[in-house]
Amino acid sequence: MTNSAKGPRGFSLVVIALLFLALPLALFWRGGFFFIEDDWAILSQIVGYPFWQYLATPDGEVWMPLSRAVYYGLVSVFGDRYTILLLINCLAGGVLAFLFHLFLKRHFPPVTALVLGLIYGGAAVQTSLNQVAFYNNALLCYIFFLLALLLTDNYLRSSSRAALAGIGGCAFLSLVSWNFTLMAVWALPLYIAILGGREKTRQCLAVGLVVGLAFLIFALGYFTFAGFSAAASHNRGIVGSLPGPAYFLHWFFGACLFPFFYLFWGHYHFPIWAYVLGGGVLALSLALIWGWGDVREKRLGMWALVLNASPFVLVSLARYQRAVTQAAAPRYAVFTLMGALLLVGTAWGIMKRGMSPGLTARLLPLGVLAMMVGGQLLGLPHWYRLYGKTSRGAQEFYQHLDAAGSLTEESAGELIPPQNWYPERLRLTVGQAVRIKGFLSRKSATNRQQGS
Repeated sequence: MTNSAKGPRGFSLVVIALLFLALPLALFWRGGFFFIEDDWAILSQIVGYPFWQYLATPDGEVWMPLSRAVYYGLVSVFGDRYTILLLINCLAGGVLAFLFHLFLKRHFPPVTALVLGLIYGGAAVQTSLNQVAFYNNALLCYIFFLLALLLTDNYLRSSSRAALAGIGGCAFLSLVSWNFTLMAVWALPLYIAILGGREKTRQCLAVGLVVGLAFLIFALGYFTFAGFSAAASHNRGIVGSLPGPAYFLHWFFGACLFPFFYLFWGHYHFPIWAYVLGGGVLALSLALIWGWGDVREKRLGMWALVLNASPFVLVSLARYQRAVTQAAAPRYAVFTLMGALLLVGTAWGIMKRGMSPGLTARLLPLGVLAMMVGGQLLGLPHWYRLYGKTSRGAQEFYQHLDAAGSLTEESAGELIPPQNWYPERLRLTVGQAVRIKGFLSRKSATNRQQGS
């Protein structure tokens, strides 16, 4: 009887997992894209440095040896077959969404958890990670964070030593994949402190200890291999003065407002109605949770705010001197959508509990869901046009690099859209580009010979 009871549940979980893997493939996997933007920065370092120096070199203020190793392995195997690299990113995006769905199931009914998980997995902002191979770093970072979060929830319930060790390991792997979660990992012990209350103080301290250990090991590696100059690379006055109103404005928009705007529009050029709907849903969600929610719902809502607010403590410090729109960077929103959807799901449960059964109760969520899905679908073409244009320029440039010396700096400049398909900080010479072409094309030729 036990096996027969577990069988259907196991089968349905596999079906749901396959659904989450298929969703980003159907929405985001497209042919015709090529190495763009930060891909070229990291490729120039692959061909310019010895392997171990390449691993330890920071990318601006970010030190991410694990995702650099993964990227090196991928381009070593697949060469310039960029479509395969994007296939892997899309599958990783599906894994990320599925893990978020598993976490949602811990707090919401199955249907609510499935709908919210699919909204997350199909959000157009995921394009920013799925269609640029370099951003496997953010995918890995978020996947390891969610694994640590699921283990934290398990530890809250069972106090397993294996779960505790897994929390520390996954937190560390998240940090060395990309540093956005440098402060977000502290939301893990706060998850136990807020949802568990005083009775779970011991578990909270234990999780805080393993997260602190992961944090310290990462910090040691960061300052050994990247140094303090890396931390100040985008904001030279990061410790020279106290941050002013611009810092708090950047933090508020990035942590609170932009995630809700992204619920209704899939691109960071938000229309006016996305501001209105997003701001309205944020205000309504907070009002419902704090006005009519029970203790557990209020605690979950509080933790969702902590989840979104914590990473911007450092991100805003590093970037607040730029325009506040920088806080809308889509790679941030892939993370903060989690907190936004947690608030929406909690508010919906409270609203549903207070509504009498009827046509309104059935149509209201469908109407809001339709606006969210419509906004995501309408936002996708913006990403396709952006990446299509930059990819065509990059691929045309790449195809003219057949032989060293066949392309001069002057003729290369005519082929490269200025400051378009690679970062402003990267000044790629023809010599570097030729070496990149040689590295990638040799790998592709080797793969073709082995395949034949």
